[in-house]
Amino acid sequence: MSRADFTARAQAGDAAAQRELAALDDADGRHTEALDWLARSARAGDAQALAQLGLKLLTGAHAPWRPNDAVGLLVDAANRGSGEAAEIVSVLAAGGFYGPQNWDVALDFLQRAAEFGRTSAQQQLRLLTGRPADGPDADWSRLRRSIDLTAWLHTPAAETRHETPRIRTVRGLLAPAVCAWVVAQAGPKLKQAEVHDPETGLTVMGATRTNRVANFALTETSLLNLLVQARIAAAAGAPIAMMEAFAVLNYRVGEEASEHYDYLDPAVPAYAGQIAELGQRVATCLLYLNDDYEGGETAFPRLGLSHKGRAGDALVFLSVDASGAPDPRSLHAGRPPISGEKWVLSQFIRNRARAGVAPG
Repeated sequence: MSRADFTARAQAGDAAAQRELAALDDADGRHTEALDWLARSARAGDAQALAQLGLKLLTGAHAPWRPNDAVGLLVDAANRGSGEAAEIVSVLAAGGFYGPQNWDVALDFLQRAAEFGRTSAQQQLRLLTGRPADGPDADWSRLRRSIDLTAWLHTPAAETRHETPRIRTVRGLLAPAVCAWVVAQAGPKLKQAEVHDPETGLTVMGATRTNRVANFALTETSLLNLLVQARIAAAAGAPIAMMEAFAVLNYRVGEEASEHYDYLDPAVPAYAGQIAELGQRVATCLLYLNDDYEGGETAFPRLGLSHKGRAGDALVFLSVDASGAPDPRSLHAGRPPISGEKWVLSQFIRNRARAGVAPG
């Protein structure tokens, strides 16, 4: 079908043609025209257009960044049958992004996404209740009601491995099935890891880190990922709002993260600006996602300490001293595996809440 045909149908009110014209305009760099077509379809109540327009305004991708308007559009889309929008709204509610944080609302929207056929939402509901990820159970309402949030947000006791800087371990923070979910979500996103350039504060390729990393944008994360963060927050004794988006690290044989600090050096101007804007990185949680590899210890050379957790175990350590100043004794490294592959979730914790997260 030609553009002229799509235009004729779109002008007559065909929602599918309006969305197709929006995609064609975006591909041609005509982003204002694309937004106009989506807005026209959204005003008519088309769920897909509402979801697409909401995503654009949430991310600012070829559109103004208007997250508060985006939330309303996405909720409307979810109420009209968009599984994609329902799943995104579940993340926004779970994380308190641009509105109150509410796990119950988040789970309600996850259930709705599952009912609309979203496979990832269905998998998450099964994992949250301990059901097999490929099980036949399709009573999503019953699964949602059986989720025990209290158990999810209550973590096992921590064991202190070192006092100053404080280093603690938590055994069994995540179930193996959830670890496998995180690894599966991260796999397609892996890219070569980067390091901070102390001269510019920008991230660049560096010889000190040879592993790969997967990062998750807000629209690429999941409610289950945020519940993982909530368990980490409980284990670390820090509000979830002070956590950066986590990263998943993958080390193949011989790959490593050489000795480094996680804190930002305030003596470096580029870092000082970041600290002023976003806060200092005061703690780190490393959550081991597998254990079928040899080598790959996390080492603290100035403390004479190294650690290798089993799948689901966590290592939490401070990067600053009691006064909040950077602590050089927190120097650490991810040693290379000598066989197999190592997967670990890396979670930085700041001393300030991240933007876009509602308090409470």
